Amino acid sequence: MIKLVRVDHRLLHGQVIFSWTKQLSVDYIIVADDKVPNDPISVMALNIAKPVDCELSIIPFSQLKRLVEEENSKNIMILVKGPEEALRLTKELPDVTEINFGGVAKKSDSKQYGKAVFLNEKELKATQELIAEGKKIYVQMVPTSPVENVDFSK
Repeated sequence: MIKLVRVDHRLLHGQVIFSWTKQLSVDYIIVADDKVPNDPISVMALNIAKPVDCELSIIPFSQLKRLVEEENSKNIMILVKGPEEALRLTKELPDVTEINFGGVAKKSDSKQYGKAVFLNEKELKATQELIAEGKKIYVQMVPTSPVENVDFSK
């Protein structure tokens, strides 16, 4: 069962490991991305960073639906790098209704939408498309912090 879908440009790091996995009893983490699975250094770093009590799969989007169906008895967290990837994820998994925005890196052409969420035009458009499709987008760094009130309409 999918417990959390999270957008975080850092993918797997301390906040995710110690907060979200414990709070939601996650035992299976999926990193969905079309580039990361082909980058041996990123794969190695993600495997080192994963909690010992969690399994980890680093896969392209084309394998996501099949893997989620196969591992549905586990408590799954899916991590993607940004809003465009989140939109791609919802094409593969249309039943996803909520997406947590944890961190989107600041860029020269981005605007701030939360403490750690900076969106450029393409990312904002993808976010707005997710909302238009009925997906709930919420900005929250860790489970113990409040959900940030964010207006993605502009």
